[in-house]
Amino acid sequence: MRLMRLITAALEAIVAYINLKNRRYIDEIEDEIDELARVGSPSAKLRIERLGKRLSRERQRNLRSSDDNSN
Repeated sequence: MRLMRLITAALEAIVAYINLKNRRYIDEIEDEIDELARVGSPSAKLRIERLGKRLSRERQRNLRSSDDNSN
């Protein structure tokens, strides 16, 4: 019984760590978009567009992942 509690706690810690890494990755993308917005060059605008698409995909992936976990 104690072993099962330890395994459960370890798995919960792994899930929390993965969620933290995903959140940090999204934060890094948002920060890069903010920095590029300050520059305003044509290449920065293209990069912002690409990062925006990536950010949208990451958010969708996270939403689908959390929907799967709620069941």
